[in-house]
Formats: sequence, structure tokens, C-alpha cells
Amino acid sequence: MSSNTNSTNEKPAGRSERRNRQRAKDFHHRYLALCRSKNFHPLPEVVKTKKKNQSFLDVYGDRFKYYDWQLIADALREDNSLNNVALRLRKTYTEGTDGLVPHSVHEGNGAEKSPLIDKRTFKQLVETLATFLRTNKVVEHFTIEGFPLAGVRLCTLITGLSQNTSLTELNLARCSIGDEGCKALCAEIKFLPNLQLLNLTACLLTVKGCQAVADVIKFQKMQRYATSWEQSLRYGDIKEDKLMGLRYLYLSHNPAIGDYGLLELTDVLKDDAWVRQIHVCNCGLTDVAAQFLTECLNMNASIEKFDIRDNIKISNEACHEILVKLGANVDDDGSDTASASKKCPKTLASLREHCEYLEMQLDSERNRNGQLESTVEQLHLQIGDYAVQMNELQRELGALVKSRNELLERLKKLENKTSKKKGAGCSLRRTHSDAMASVNHEAIDTLMVATTSKSEAVVKKDHHSREPQQGGSNVPSVGRIIERSIGDCGAGGGEHEMALLMDPVSEKF
Repeated sequence: MSSNTNSTNEKPAGRSERRNRQRAKDFHHRYLALCRSKNFHPLPEVVKTKKKNQSFLDVYGDRFKYYDWQLIADALREDNSLNNVALRLRKTYTEGTDGLVPHSVHEGNGAEKSPLIDKRTFKQLVETLATFLRTNKVVEHFTIEGFPLAGVRLCTLITGLSQNTSLTELNLARCSIGDEGCKALCAEIKFLPNLQLLNLTACLLTVKGCQAVADVIKFQKMQRYATSWEQSLRYGDIKEDKLMGLRYLYLSHNPAIGDYGLLELTDVLKDDAWVRQIHVCNCGLTDVAAQFLTECLNMNASIEKFDIRDNIKISNEACHEILVKLGANVDDDGSDTASASKKCPKTLASLREHCEYLEMQLDSERNRNGQLESTVEQLHLQIGDYAVQMNELQRELGALVKSRNELLERLKKLENKTSKKKGAGCSLRRTHSDAMASVNHEAIDTLMVATTSKSEAVVKKDHHSREPQQGGSNVPSVGRIIERSIGDCGAGGGEHEMALLMDPVSEKF
């Protein structure tokens, strides 16, 4: 009985320990526990963000004290439950000798105030955020807005950011990171697989900062092409939604970017198919940048939004053309103005505004008409040039056809001549019997030449002359051929054959 009771007591103890460990890694439970242990009243902005199905932290800390930031940092250090973390400041602060002070006070435009966070607490907070990014595996949205993160502070945050694989949105608006900070940040975020949104609004960026962002887009574009090629092997399906890389860029309120900063982006975006939105409001753009953007949109049809508001040096015609390229619904028949005039009261001031708007619209239409007429004239000139070129090409083609026909005729004549020469030079083929007859004739000729060296005696008797023979019998005489060789050798087989050939009736000796 005692063993059973001990085992039943151990099970609730183990469950409570696991529950306490989980609560120790939960931000809200740990924050409340720290407030109770140090006898501080918890901040309502921190407590109210706890919801049933989602755990997040989104606060504005302009009125927080230094001990409030310490409690938040201690609660974030071992957290593993927050999906969204956003620490914001409504004013833009800079890091002074004592701590964080407003930017206006740092420039000497206001009265001296106590720092929002002392230097030690701010350093501890940044280190805690780096540890949080390194250990938390579920965080997706991370926002630090209004804090000065230039130099060492940003490098500390990047050490934790480089080891995070779950982050999808990074917001560093009004953090004054500058071009050097942007380069250091972009060198790390280009390897983050899931990061889709980057917000660098009002971060003191120039053309160099835009170049660093363009390098990230270029690098990730090559990685996406390689990944899509691997997925397409063996007829696999390419999952574009799961390809790594940035899709949303916020670079607004950086007036030093200018036209050439936008040129760095548009050159890379011309052959990119994944970036969807780019925001460059109040970035010092002019009609030159609008022309760069128009050329980019002519080649890239995947961009859904390119926000260029608050750039006062861009004309209305350029804005209208960009909206048309983006596929926005722009009514030229004045339906929007009619609906707006219905909402406005029929007063003299409203009528004047409406007339001014119509005059401006008329001027824009005239400008567009002039541009269209100039383009039509250019097209007509190009058509004339093309007609002249076509005539010249047809002449050249006729000359080439004529020369080709002459070459073909010469080739036929040469072939006929060679065929005649071959027919005269070569003899007809003889049959087997003709060949044997020629061989026999040649053999006879050789034999006749050989017999010319021999002495021949031909004995002939006349048919009227008689020669007495023994026995009293008269035998008619027959012409005989007697061959005698010059040497000691007797008659051979060759002489016998020769005699037979010469006289088939001759006798043999």
C-alpha cells in the first residue's frame, strides 16, 4: 500500500514540474511571476495582449520606466511561446551618453529630459532580443520600431537573427541603421529561408543601401531558379509559394535614395518573378525614376503594387502611366469626378476646384495626345525606312538567285564534259568466250614465232610421179612435213601439236 501511495504522489509532482517548466518558458506567466516577486504592478499594455489562440506582444513603450524594460527583457530571455513581438516607440530616439533620448533633444531643439532607457538597460534589452531570436522557434513577426540600432547594437541583433529559421516579417522602421547597417543586415537575411517582408522605413538609407537590398533580391533570385529546377526534375511540381525569398519591401521616407537608388532596384526587378510589392513613398523621386519604373514594369508583370506617393517631383502623367502599367482601374471618362462632385456641395469654391481639376485633366490629355502624335510620326518614318530596306533586300535576293542559276548551268556543262570523256576513254566489257578466243590467238602467235628458229624440210611429190616400192605396189604420195630441230634434241610434243595445227592430214614421225 505504501508503494502505491508513493507512486500516486509522484505522478502529480511530475506533472506540476512539467507545467512549471512550460510556464517558465511562457512570456506572460513569467512576466506576472516576476512582477509578483518584485512587488511591481504589471503593465496593462503587456497583459492585455494575451489571447486564447495566439500569444503576442505589441506595445508602445514611450512611457515605460527602466524597470519595466528590465522585467520585459527578463521575461523574453527564455520565452518559447510568442508568435509576434513588436516593441515600438512613437518618437525617434538616439543613443546619447546616458541612454536613449529623443532625436529633437539630441539636436538641441528642446529642453533636456531624463533618458527613456539608460545605456546599461538598453544593452541588456538588445542582447535579450538576440537571445530570443536565437532560441524561439515559433516567432514569425518581429518589430523593433524607433530604437537606435546603428553600429554595435545592430550587430548584436544580427547574431541572433542569423540563427532564426521561422521569421517571416522583419520590421526595423525608424531605427536609423544607415547604409552600413543595411549592408550588414542584408548580408545575413539573404540566407533566411522564410523571410518575406522587410521594412526599412525611415532608416537613413541612400543609393548604397538600395544597392545592398538589390543584391539580396539578385542572390535569392538565383537560389529560387536553382530550387525550381531541382523540383522540376522527373516531372515534379514547382511549388512557388514555398520558394524562399523576399516578396514585400518597404523603403519609404528615405529621401536620399533618389532616382539612382530606384535604378538599382529596377535593374534587378526586370527579370524577377517573385517580388510582389515595393513601397518607396517620399524617397526623392522624379520623372527620371518614373521612366526607370515604367521600363521595369514593361518587362515584369508579377509586381502587384509599386507605391510612389509623396514624391512631389513626379508629374501626374507619369503617375497615370505607372498606374496603367500596374493594371489599376483609372477612368478617363470622368466618372470618378462626377461622383466626387455629387458628394461635394454646389458652391462656387467647389465649382472652381472642379474647373481646375478639369483643366489639369485637359492639359494631361493634350500632352498625351501630343506624345501619341509624335510616336505615330516616328512609326511612319520607321515604316518608310523599312520599305527602303525591303526593296534593297529584294534586289540583293534577285542578284543571288541569278548567280545561283548561272552556277547551276556551269555545273551541268562540266558534268556533261566529264561524262563524254569517260565514255570515250573506257572500252566495252568483253564476254568470257571472246576473252578465251583472244587468249588462243595470242598462244598461236607465240608458237609461230618460236618455230621460226627451226629448219623445216617439206617433201612434196607430184601426183603424176611414181616411186617404185618393194612388192611392186604403187602407193600414192602424200605431202609430208619433216621437222628437224637445230639442236640434238628430238621431236617434242610441241612440234607434234604444231604439225597437227598446220595440217590435220599430215602424218606423224
